[in-house]
Amino acid sequence: MVKLKDEQKHDRLIQSAIELLAIAGLTGFSTTKVAQRAGIPQSNVYIYFKNKQALLEAVFQDTVHRQSVAVVHGLDEQAPLTQQLPMSIERLYRFALAEPASVAALQVLLSDSQLKSLLHVKADDQANQQIQRLIKTGVNQGILRPTDLNFLRYFLSRPVFHYAEGVRANLYPDTPAALADLTAMIMGAILQPTVYRDWLQSLPE
Repeated sequence: MVKLKDEQKHDRLIQSAIELLAIAGLTGFSTTKVAQRAGIPQSNVYIYFKNKQALLEAVFQDTVHRQSVAVVHGLDEQAPLTQQLPMSIERLYRFALAEPASVAALQVLLSDSQLKSLLHVKADDQANQQIQRLIKTGVNQGILRPTDLNFLRYFLSRPVFHYAEGVRANLYPDTPAALADLTAMIMGAILQPTVYRDWLQSLPE
């Protein structure tokens, strides 16, 4: 029972930190405010996290994992990469609509270059590793443009996050046709030109 209670407090702190980052950014972030949102004494924060940096690292790992799990859920690793990628884009879009705070917190963390260099994903995050394998395989097979994997991942995620934010603000339509257009633009940015042309020709009229 004690262990369950501790895990619940840990999770509440993580979720509160995510919500605070999404609302206030790094400038408004503190362990005091996180503890207040979680309803936990600030002194207890340090039972779970060594310091503020450790809490931010935990938030980064949690949000990356949530995003990765949403993206790879149900993906067939044996399917052609040009089929897996559009499906992953759609799932990331649905995730961004369902968990805007997680998306916002992750973007806050990644927007600070100094902090970004200190953040690391969990080595045993299998969902994230699956995404990395997918992208690396695409580059090695000449399907994706031969550039840095993180750069490719950027193009697979940031436009999706931007679009989902626009949909929530009623700036963009939440329709299959609009999502298809977004997907085509992303695929055009990451696929080799000849692969992109073949992919476009394979789409149903």
